Amino acid sequence: MDHFAGRRRGCRNLTDPQRVLAERLAARAEVLRAEAGRDGGEGLSVADAVALAAVQLGLQPLAPDG
Repeated sequence: MDHFAGRRRGCRNLTDPQRVLAERLAARAEVLRAEAGRDGGEGLSVADAVALAAVQLGLQPLAPDG
């Protein structure tokens, strides 16, 4: 049986707040890649999408609880 099935590689040592942030970053990067490729656009590489998502998430105000 695979002990790591269902887990993303590299996420097993994250704290809960880090895991939430990583999931938000991944979701935002996926949206950016989908939007960039729409209507015949050139698209974004995974690295570029993650970098842009990180900047965008960094510009958002923090939620009152953290």
